[in-house]
Amino acid sequence: MMPVVLGRTTGIIFPENNSVDALCRPVILLRNFCGIALDFFRYCYISNIMNKPPAQKVNGAIHAMELLQELATEQAPVSGLELSRRLDLSPVQVNRLLKTLAYLGFAYRTASRKYAAGPAMHVLAVQSMASSGLLRAAYESLEDLRKQVRTVALGVLWKGKVCYLFHRSRGQGMGLGLNPQFLYDAWSSSIGRALLAEQADAVVPEGMEGVLEEIRRQCFAAVAFPDHYSLAVTIGTPPFAAIAASGIVREEEIRPMVEKLWKHASEIERKIKHI
Repeated sequence: MMPVVLGRTTGIIFPENNSVDALCRPVILLRNFCGIALDFFRYCYISNIMNKPPAQKVNGAIHAMELLQELATEQAPVSGLELSRRLDLSPVQVNRLLKTLAYLGFAYRTASRKYAAGPAMHVLAVQSMASSGLLRAAYESLEDLRKQVRTVALGVLWKGKVCYLFHRSRGQGMGLGLNPQFLYDAWSSSIGRALLAEQADAVVPEGMEGVLEEIRRQCFAAVAFPDHYSLAVTIGTPPFAAIAASGIVREEEIRPMVEKLWKHASEIERKIKHI
């Protein structure tokens, strides 16, 4: 693994109030480290790391992050009992966690006693996106590709889903690239398939056994839709993200576009190393 150069100083400050629940601390750590997290992820294949639990994992932190993820993907407030059912945790434990997250601003409680994402979640999202060297390094390449194809995308793989950091079609404004439905089935995505091919233990649906091997052989992923192709290549060694172009109509256009994607992926990786 390459050494990680964090490039910034992070101060960790805990509340002076000793009565604050100890579960606050993992979340405060997350908030303080959000600016450096993506620097670390650049050099590590995320799925491989997250599949290997630490020797002494902190279950309280894991459960708090699971709750944050549920709140982040909900479009309406949700009750503690519903969250307890989804995560298979006791209602008492979920209630304590939610109150702790609300204290920190990562959740807020509505008049109907349900919970939704709080303002600190939005701050964390902005901080993470703003500090992402990946987005800054990829933007020029994405804009160049967008002039040539219907849609361009940049994404990462997480728990069998693709999270699009950038997804923009020709004629759309930048704001439309941030779609609330940002988690997409990896097998339906060229980015997802390209990154799944880098996993030795990827779960392969029935009838798709040869797909990943073909991607490994040709070094790009292609998904055929009724009226076009979507193509993707990975970024990084080992890969941590992928870039895609969609809207290719004819088969003879595939190879030239793949070569452009390879060129842009190399350029993005070069820029990241110099950020």
